[in-house]
Amino acid sequence: MDTQTRMAAIPAHEDPDVAWRDWVNSYPTFLASGLRCVEMGERKARFGLDETLFPLNPNGAVNGGVVALAVDQAMGALSARVTPTGATPVTANLQVQYHAPAFPEITMDAVAIGGGNVIQAIEVIVRNAKGQRCCTAMGTMAVGPVRRTAGEAKV
Repeated sequence: MDTQTRMAAIPAHEDPDVAWRDWVNSYPTFLASGLRCVEMGERKARFGLDETLFPLNPNGAVNGGVVALAVDQAMGALSARVTPTGATPVTANLQVQYHAPAFPEITMDAVAIGGGNVIQAIEVIVRNAKGQRCCTAMGTMAVGPVRRTAGEAKV
């Protein structure tokens, strides 16, 4: 299933948290990356990454690029939940600071810390299997209406 088809099925902003969690868990990028949404609230969410198809680093940690991909997907999912119905977020800025190895299983706690109808700020704290904070990420999501032309979604 492609992302455009799943975007067409996005829940309304006021739909229950469980509808959002289920939608996120059926989204193609989550399915392809091994990510899962554990909890979804109106302004915070928890995600998990138990394993990845990309090889682990020699020390057994998840590659930093894979962590950044997971964080970006988590930010997008929470921002979609926060964004008004009929709009869609895209990543405008992503900053990731690595503090310690990200040994699987990884847990990501995302919080919408500010923004409005055009910009959303999302923070994600990543913890490794030992519960140690291994990464902090901040993202700015630009929000706009979905416009589809020539088979691709544009914001």
